[in-house]
Amino acid sequence: MTRARGGALLLLLAVAWVLPPRWAHGQEPGGRAAVVVRVRAVSFEELLAIPEVAALARAGGAGLLANPEDVATVVGGPGERERTLTVDPGRAGGLDAAGALVRRAVSEAPPGQLLVIVLGEGSSAEMRALKDELVGIAIAVGTPAELFPDGGRAGSLTSDSTRREGVVTGGDVRATLDAFLGGAALFAGEPAPGSPIETIAGPPPFELHARYLAQRRMSVPVGSAAALYVTGAGLLAVGCLAFGAPERPRRLAGWAALAVPALASGLLAAGHLPELTYATVVPFVAIVTVFGTMAFSPLARRSVVQVPAGIGVAVLAFFAVEAALGWSAALTPFLGGSHLDGARFFGLPNAFVGLLIGAGLYVAHALPTSRGVALLALVGLGAGLPLLGSNLGGGVSLFAAAGLWLAVREGDRLGPWGRVGAFLGAALLGSAVLLLAHALSPVPTHVTRFGEAGGLAGVWDAYADRLRIGFELVARNPAALIPVVGLPIVLGLILRPPDAIRASFERWPAWRDAMLVTALAGIVAYLANDSGPAAAGLAFGLGLGGILGVSLLSAPGNMEGS
Repeated sequence: MTRARGGALLLLLAVAWVLPPRWAHGQEPGGRAAVVVRVRAVSFEELLAIPEVAALARAGGAGLLANPEDVATVVGGPGERERTLTVDPGRAGGLDAAGALVRRAVSEAPPGQLLVIVLGEGSSAEMRALKDELVGIAIAVGTPAELFPDGGRAGSLTSDSTRREGVVTGGDVRATLDAFLGGAALFAGEPAPGSPIETIAGPPPFELHARYLAQRRMSVPVGSAAALYVTGAGLLAVGCLAFGAPERPRRLAGWAALAVPALASGLLAAGHLPELTYATVVPFVAIVTVFGTMAFSPLARRSVVQVPAGIGVAVLAFFAVEAALGWSAALTPFLGGSHLDGARFFGLPNAFVGLLIGAGLYVAHALPTSRGVALLALVGLGAGLPLLGSNLGGGVSLFAAAGLWLAVREGDRLGPWGRVGAFLGAALLGSAVLLLAHALSPVPTHVTRFGEAGGLAGVWDAYADRLRIGFELVARNPAALIPVVGLPIVLGLILRPPDAIRASFERWPAWRDAMLVTALAGIVAYLANDSGPAAAGLAFGLGLGGILGVSLLSAPGNMEGS
């Protein structure tokens, strides 16, 4: 962006004086006041290129701002008119004018401690072309004489809302102003959730922003290629089962169908790569998919169903490591949304809930029933507890899977009502444990608002809102309808299997039950998560892929299948 155009884009800036009511009558020396400056249509890098903003970052910190619309309208308190100045960008004087305006706003502030916040607002054509939905923010606190140091290193920002170094939200801006000014009535409209912003050591997140832009640029092509692979593998597998095929194509189709878990894990793990380019991401995902599946081929000599069990163990181990690393790969994944998109900043992404369901059941079918139930419940705790996965819907779905596994495997002993009790008991008990843990959590979580909905009516409204988000996801992306329609089809294949599938089910009844519970738990995941199609997607993929893969590899004539 040229300086002239930057200025043209700048003075569509809003300067908002945020004052407690007494400021209107003259602030006492030593009091507190705040200044908020909004700079329109500038990227994070452009905002930090303004010398005055860079100086503020040295006095405090700078970061990326998600959900800037949650800053909302700032007012000065009872009886105060909104004090916001908007300047036509076509008549602006460039980024220099923005810096001069920031400096003048600080110099005109009353004496005492001053909180200064400069933030981006809106996007430029260049930002939209790059799919850049993040803007910048800089914050500093001090006397006017302390806010523009000539030297020093810029700091960074964080908050309990994001738990990410260098990332805060629009709701955090509101919470910061409230905390600094003592809870004055500062904002018009309903409050947005947020936590006070903290300045921390470390540089502003230029590298993180560059990785985010690379992920935004590549995620659709890479994700589309993965979807084409899965579709092709599925069609090949169905064709080989339906029409018969020689041994070699049949085995190839079977291994391709069982590669879905490794492919999905690779799309997440790619977020750890030092550089995000096609030259690094594509080979990495391909290698993880092929070797992450074929590494378990020796298990087929003993029993084909040990292959998915081994794959499931590897997937669960990978997610345990990812949780220990703070879900850092989820900042720039190639399946599902980024943690920087403004919805979920930490914890288990919804797109991988179905992967944990399927992987857990891949393993559980090879264990005694009680151990399988315990494993699924343990994975549910990992998915749902506040300082681990922090995903209530994911945790509930896995506890439901544990109850379903007990009901299906011990159905003859439990009877009809016992089956219902096992399912509901596990789902409700697990939900209660997770809700209690989130209520007692020392930091806010994604579940906080749901848990504080206020009575049954409030909980129902919150749940209905979650379902609405799932419907909107399908409306925006019709491909999201595939798992919604596909899971009932998978159920049909399990309950009334064709001969090519029935043989493997009869040989390994526990495997058949695992596929049944995977499909049922996928339906629960759709109902329990706000982005239901995303949460159910990999349950559909692992269910159908597992059925087809095991059936093909165990077909007569294969070397595997004993």
